Amino acid sequence: MTINGFVVDDAVVPPEHLVRAAPAKDSIAALDRTSWVTPEEATIMLDDDYVLSVTIGAETRAYPLRIMVWHEIVNDLFGERPITVTYSALSGSGVVFDPGVNPDGTRRMFGVSGLLYNSCLLMYDRATESLWSQLRMTGVTGATGDEELVSLPSRRMKWAAWKKLFPTGKVLSTDTGHDADYAGDWPYGDYEETKATIFPFDINRDEFGTKERMIAMKEGWAARSWPLETIRKKKQLYDAIGARPINVVYDETTDDVVVTDIMTGEPLPTVSVYWFAWQAFYPETSVWMPLR
Repeated sequence: MTINGFVVDDAVVPPEHLVRAAPAKDSIAALDRTSWVTPEEATIMLDDDYVLSVTIGAETRAYPLRIMVWHEIVNDLFGERPITVTYSALSGSGVVFDPGVNPDGTRRMFGVSGLLYNSCLLMYDRATESLWSQLRMTGVTGATGDEELVSLPSRRMKWAAWKKLFPTGKVLSTDTGHDADYAGDWPYGDYEETKATIFPFDINRDEFGTKERMIAMKEGWAARSWPLETIRKKKQLYDAIGARPINVVYDETTDDVVVTDIMTGEPLPTVSVYWFAWQAFYPETSVWMPLR
């Protein structure tokens, strides 16, 4: 069985649940060559726009969602360190990965398959043609089926706050080599403002609204999530995932949440995501709720 040219008979998820959302692989073009501008030069950005912010070492970069929505994947380098920045508008999720390496030792480079699983991005490894799920954070076909990707800390924050926090940071430029209207309307219209979804997904739980925004993380196969509105009210809470004690802090200035390991103070990888997508991938997720 093939979909969009990908063999899916050996998928570790039900192959009949893989949905074709684009006419062909790479019809949504991932970015392999990036150029950067200063915050002052990022003239298309509006204060209420969101960016994915990634800090590695002393360098911080912003990946504007108004660019990411057109490309979904950026294969990037921080110096010599490869990272893969991903954004799935349909599930509202941005995840940053260490891409890992192919069997021959070369860096994995991902493209957009044009397929979805649970209304979320399926990437493909260009060297092996294997499919990988953004929110499952694993391979789903081929020899890499169920192989885990290592996620990296990132922050989904408002542009106005980002440029104040990181005045010397770098911003992904619109000079991508592609003809997209980055300053114009989003290709998904008012999808973010409505409760409607477009593609099918597994319905396991219904205690939150379909597109209620959650802050979520996984550790191994343990999954934990926090309703963003609850964290906005609490400002800070102490919690745990598995045996790891964590500190969950809401920043009103940036409208984002940072989760850190209490023992080390190190930031942990989390994802801001629509509830429908998180519960579809992690039906056993635990959810923090205030005691009544």
